Amino acid sequence: MKKLLTILTLTLLTTASIFAMGPSRPYKSAEVQLNTTIAEFPVEYQLYYNDVAIEDGGYKEIVVKPLTESDTTEEFTIRSNSNMNSDLQVEVTVEPTSFKTTLNGDEVYDSEITPRVGWKRQINTITAGKHLDYLIYVFDLAWVGNENLPAGEYVSDVNIEYTII
Repeated sequence: MKKLLTILTLTLLTTASIFAMGPSRPYKSAEVQLNTTIAEFPVEYQLYYNDVAIEDGGYKEIVVKPLTESDTTEEFTIRSNSNMNSDLQVEVTVEPTSFKTTLNGDEVYDSEITPRVGWKRQINTITAGKHLDYLIYVFDLAWVGNENLPAGEYVSDVNIEYTII
């Protein structure tokens, strides 16, 4: 009898709690989507010599040791800024000519000393993402001097072309 009374009590409590909740209500739902845009800014890039910018199409005269001595320039660097959402390709060419001077007022004399490019860093692909003041190329120019050269003002023209596409 005690068992029956216990079972009836439990049943009553369970049933009462179900009715106390009230009628079942259907849930309603919705989804929203938040959209925003970060604008791309055009990729910017610049050539520097010894941390000083050389303007596009610009000219910079760099004085080095006499050609009778071996020497190395300070570093040239190329830096870029971008926030593009796709990879960018970098192309750099550096073409130095041999040091030349003039003898007897009009005769071109070739020292046969051509600066070599010493590549220290070469990033050929800028990966998608935000990059500020990103160092993509570092190089210098170096040569071995020659004590047997005649006196004169020697010049080596160096063509540096660089692009990011």
